[in-house]
Amino acid sequence: MRKKSIIINERSHRELKKLAREYNRNIGTFTEEMILYFQKTGTDPQAIKGKNATEMIKVIDRRIVSFFKTQESEILYPIHNQLLKNGERTETLFRKLIEQLNTVFDRMKPRS
Repeated sequence: MRKKSIIINERSHRELKKLAREYNRNIGTFTEEMILYFQKTGTDPQAIKGKNATEMIKVIDRRIVSFFKTQESEILYPIHNQLLKNGERTETLFRKLIEQLNTVFDRMKPRS
């Protein structure tokens, strides 16, 4: 494997060394892993602008929770309420049907 060098300013080099040390890696391995990370996630490092991944995940999580709450209130609760109404109506209709059938059966019984 051929080795290549890149030119970065001293401050960035210090930060890179510090990060690599925090993750128990050497600078080369850490840089290769960063490249792989950005390739796999499709994350644009410039889009982050001071936000760490945890903050970004929290924002996405809030959006997802908000989406589900909206779906719940606009779709699921109305469906649930309609099902309850339909169940109550069906129960009422069955009671009436049973009463009417009992009336018909009573009329059909031979009288002694």
